[in-house]
Amino acid sequence: MSEHVDDLRITWSVQDVLARRPAVRVNQLGYLPGRPMQATLVTDEAEPVGFTVVRDDDVVVREGVSQPWPVRPDPTSGLTVHVLDLRGLPEGTFHLRAGVEHSHRFRVGARLHASLHDDALRFFTLLRSGADIDVPGYERPAGHPDTAVPAWTGPDARRLYPGWHDDGVYDVSGGWYDAGDYGKYVTSGAIAVWQLLGALDVRPGDARIVAECRWQLDWLLRMQVPAGRPLAGLAFHRVHGTTWSPLPGLPHLDPTERVLHRPSTTAALHLAAAAAAGARHLRSSDPAYAHRLEHAARSAYAAARRHPDLLAPDDHACHGGGPYDDADVADDVYWAATELWLATGDPGYEAAILRSPVHAADPFDTAGFDYDAVGAPARLDLALHGHGLADHDRVVDSLRAGADRLLDLQSRQPWGQPYAPAAGWAWGSNGRILNNLVVLGVAHLVTGDTAYLDAVATGTDYLLGRNALGQSYVTGHGTDHSHHQRTRQFGHDLDPTLPPPPPGALAGGANSVPAPDFPYDERLRGLPPQLCYLDEPTSEVTNDVCIRWNAPLVWVTALLTDR
Repeated sequence: MSEHVDDLRITWSVQDVLARRPAVRVNQLGYLPGRPMQATLVTDEAEPVGFTVVRDDDVVVREGVSQPWPVRPDPTSGLTVHVLDLRGLPEGTFHLRAGVEHSHRFRVGARLHASLHDDALRFFTLLRSGADIDVPGYERPAGHPDTAVPAWTGPDARRLYPGWHDDGVYDVSGGWYDAGDYGKYVTSGAIAVWQLLGALDVRPGDARIVAECRWQLDWLLRMQVPAGRPLAGLAFHRVHGTTWSPLPGLPHLDPTERVLHRPSTTAALHLAAAAAAGARHLRSSDPAYAHRLEHAARSAYAAARRHPDLLAPDDHACHGGGPYDDADVADDVYWAATELWLATGDPGYEAAILRSPVHAADPFDTAGFDYDAVGAPARLDLALHGHGLADHDRVVDSLRAGADRLLDLQSRQPWGQPYAPAAGWAWGSNGRILNNLVVLGVAHLVTGDTAYLDAVATGTDYLLGRNALGQSYVTGHGTDHSHHQRTRQFGHDLDPTLPPPPPGALAGGANSVPAPDFPYDERLRGLPPQLCYLDEPTSEVTNDVCIRWNAPLVWVTALLTDR
């Protein structure tokens, strides 16, 4: 079972938060010139409300009336709201007044997202395993060298992985810590580095992005089982302690015993996809390194085809880390084959793409993709880079159809987010929202249609304060931003000698679906989905951090900065 700390130093009350936040909710970072600019007014008024936009020198630059939202209350927030259209504001700093209500100050400017992009990317540097960190305010010694980690043995290992035995000791140094814990997981780390690599499509050759990608790709190479060892060519599924590391605590002080979990088909396919993508993106700058990545990707894919059903079991988070289990590998095969074909042009991989049942299906779910649903990442890269594919036109059509569904969904939300699953908002909903924004952003890159780029800009409004709680979910960006994410090394709330969460750290966000095996706070039960969030340092299911959430934040902010 995941650990839980009962001594809360920070107490969050949804009622108190709603009472003290401005009733006019804006993107607290601000808006881009020439893109949509909307705000949301929380009010029970049935008729339109007059509003003014006031510059910092108290000059009124715009007057208008609100549009009452027709669905009362909005089901995702439980609030009755109006929408305010601000499009066309000049550059500057402003606030809104609507009746007696007001908003936070916000800016209109062309490079609003530049510092957010930098901070979101720096987050990966701070999560490096086995590296001394010299970022001011976050200096620490290297933690978890992981240069001689044994394969897990003992009764629990035999029960979870019957028939597997490996007496080897492996160098699995480097990589990023996955989240607020000190585990490193191939099936989470691969999709995160794939998204950072994808940011190079928007910002070619960016040295900082390349450096972070290489740090993670090097680790993925080390996680591949070498020749001559049991299950050679596959990838170890994960590495972390046999028990959960203490919360809080710095990585170099972690007392837990690090072990490797059995290789899995899924981990091998994810390694293959990420390594092939790395080879494609880095070939022109470093052909020798790209060759290494391509060789690892080919061998991992071949090993996965030899062992097609070696799946990670759900151990209910009882042994120091999350299971990252996934019972269906069809989409993983599709993703790996896609990235290998794009990297090599090998017709065998193209044939695997075309015969995959995932290729014939629609991979774009408005609930957002994640590590266990990677058909969408494959389709995005095929649309963007697969011009020689036999049915590339159909691939592009499927992307446009998926993006159009997100446009329609977004148009029916008074908060601007392209996400509103009827079954409930998932753990890491902010990451899923960002992944939907990536779908829209790639649709813009492929088609040139600015409606998709507008939708990306609007979707960031929700993440940066235009939401039911008036909460910017990115530390250091916005007036009322998340301060108290649940992490070990940034655990200042639980140990004042530790640093706080760094600027650019994205909180997981609203989660209305209790997660088996992880504590779910009773204060959240029965609330509308958007209100199911606690800015508290022990709220694992709403306030954790994760590389899979910060990676699409880097991608989206790169797009909005450079377009």
